[in-house]
Amino acid sequence: MMNCITNESIQRFIDCETNLDESVLIKNHLSKCEQCASRVEAQQKLADDIKLALSEHQENYIEIPKINIPHQINRRRPVLKMRMIYALSAACLLSFFVLTFPNKGDFDQDEITMLESFDDDFDANLPVDQQKMMIHVVDPTGKVTEFHVK
Repeated sequence: MMNCITNESIQRFIDCETNLDESVLIKNHLSKCEQCASRVEAQQKLADDIKLALSEHQENYIEIPKINIPHQINRRRPVLKMRMIYALSAACLLSFFVLTFPNKGDFDQDEITMLESFDDDFDANLPVDQQKMMIHVVDPTGKVTEFHVK
């Protein structure tokens, strides 16, 4: 028996990780030693079987599609929308009172005053659209009507 090749050298030879000198020495040895040639052949078959199993595994692999997460909605628009709703609500209330309580003729109706304010328990941590708002309507006779808008 000669100086046979180690299993590590055989694996490096199969993986083409040997340099030119080592490859020539291993090939010369394999031509003279049947035992090492059969070990190389067995190890090459094992490596081929592993590669085949991995490629078959890749064919059965189910690819999960990428989930597209939509960008966050601009939060400024709902606040502007709510402010617009509050302004339109106040205008509608004012119009309602102007049309509902016409001038009775016994006094001069100069104007109707509408005052907006927030409740005394104003929470600075809440957005404006979540605050309670009061609308005070003062008619020319001095009568104050209070409305709570939530």
